[in-house]
This record gives sequence, C-alpha cells and structure tokens, in this order.
Amino acid sequence: MQEIKGGQILITGGGGVIGSYVIDALKDDFDIVVADKIKPVENVKFVNIDLTEPFSISNDFESCIHLAAFVGGIQFFTKHPIENLRDNPRMLTNLLDAVSNSNVNHVIYTSSSVVYQHQTQYPTPEESVDSSPPPTSAYGMSKLVGEHICKAYHEQSGLNYTVLRPFNAYGPREAPDPEYAHVIPELTRKILSGQFPVELLGSGEQTRTFTHGKDIGNAFYLSLKNKNSINEIFNVAGNEEMKIIDVFKKIWKMTGHNEELKIKHLDELPHDVPRRYPSNKKIQEKLGWKPQVSFDDGLLETIEWIKENYFSK
Repeated sequence: MQEIKGGQILITGGGGVIGSYVIDALKDDFDIVVADKIKPVENVKFVNIDLTEPFSISNDFESCIHLAAFVGGIQFFTKHPIENLRDNPRMLTNLLDAVSNSNVNHVIYTSSSVVYQHQTQYPTPEESVDSSPPPTSAYGMSKLVGEHICKAYHEQSGLNYTVLRPFNAYGPREAPDPEYAHVIPELTRKILSGQFPVELLGSGEQTRTFTHGKDIGNAFYLSLKNKNSINEIFNVAGNEEMKIIDVFKKIWKMTGHNEELKIKHLDELPHDVPRRYPSNKKIQEKLGWKPQVSFDDGLLETIEWIKENYFSK
C-alpha cells in the first residue's frame, strides 16, 4: 500500500484547475502535498498515485482537502456515469479510511452545485437538499453520496469535515477541450475557432451563477482557518444569476466581434438544469467569505488566457 507523507496539508486531485487556485490560496501559509495522477504546475510536493486504490498517509498531516473526482463539463460527465458512480465515492472512502488511521482531524470535501439538480427554491439555501428530490445525474448523485459518506465517518469515528459546493467555476487555466470543458471555455473555443453560426446547447435561457477560481480558492483557505466551518456545508457562489445566452453575447463582444451573433441551437443534454441560483448568505456570515472578482473582469481574463494559450499565432 502506497504511503503519502511529508506535508501539513494533503490535497487530493490538486493537479486540476480548481486545485491550482486552492494551492495559490494556501501555499504561503501551509506545507502542501498534492496526491494525483496529474502533476500540478505549482512548485509543491507531489505524489503520483491512483486514488481509486487504497493508500495510507503519515502522521504529519493536519488536514486534507479532497478535490479528486471524475469530473468535467456536462458533455463529459453525461458520457461517464459508471466512472462517476464507481470511482468518486471510492476515492473519497479511500481517503477517509487513510485519514482514520492518521492524525488528521479535518477533511474538506468538494461537492458540487449539481446536488441541487431538481431544486425549485431560489436563491437556494444549503438545507434545501434535504427536502428536494435527489439528483438523477450520475455525477450529482456521486457528489451527494460523498456528502453522506463524510457525515457517516463523522458520526461513527468523530472525523470533522466541511463540505463546499462550488457553483460554476470559471477562470483562466481550464483548457477549451471540446470533450471536457465547461460552458465558458467551450463557447470561447467555438467563437475563436471561427464557427458560425455558433452552436449552443439548448435555448440559452438556462441560468447559472458563476464563481471565479480565485474566489473558490479563498473559500478553501477560510474553511481551514475558521473553526466555524467545522461539520458545516456551504454554497460557494458568485452573486449574479446569468442566462447562458447573455454570457454567450458577452463572449462574442469580448472576442472583438461587432457583427450580429448568429446561433445554431442544439438539443440540450440530459440532466441539464434550467436554473442555478444559490444563496451564499451562510458562507458570508459564518466564514466572512464573499466573491471578489467581478464576472466581467473574470470573463475577459479567461478569454484572453484562452486566446494566448490556444489561438495565438
């Protein structure tokens, strides 16, 4: 059994996009070890490991952040229900089993806004999950099951946890991969590649509440630093509910187009949701967190990063 050792904070899945923002937020205050198959770009200790296999951790770790998941945009997770339902809970239980035999006293679990798939209460508070139908997407169900797994380990062994539910993360660093990307890099890729009319899944009337990666990283930092996070669940979300069609138009203008945007509407994918608008009141009151990056600033920054890294000549 592989042992992970040599740090203060363990971050599983830290080689991903959100992991990079979490590392940025924590690296000045903590000695970090990343456990993943993907090496992070940041200069931190790294252990190459398959988290679906059991592992152990040394007694020098104080806390763990669990980011590892089989995840991508809606096109990606719709195609991989088996991996979502099989591997996401498996990676989490492997971590919690390892933690149970260590000195770690706090695990931060990264859930998802997809647990609110069938929600009808807006702005959506954290506790509404208990009274609404459970998600029917494999990814959403895997994330909700993970929350219950954390609660089970707390009830049986006393392990302290925090659950963070990020909403529609965006920002630089996410590749505009057509099979994997979330909506903002995906639409940006289509426009910059010259697609016209530009394809859009669904009517575009769906709403989302976007949250910049820097703000999400700060939520993890505050969850480690503030005892008010212990055994609590928080939405991590921006303040603006936005229609996808309006985001599309912003991207069109920010990429330098003055002509009229023409759209080819495609059928929406299974498990898409018409509205996603959470309450972020709880995390503001308990942890003092609030979004710092305005959506327009973050969107322009993201577009410029994609242009520079994937479309520069």
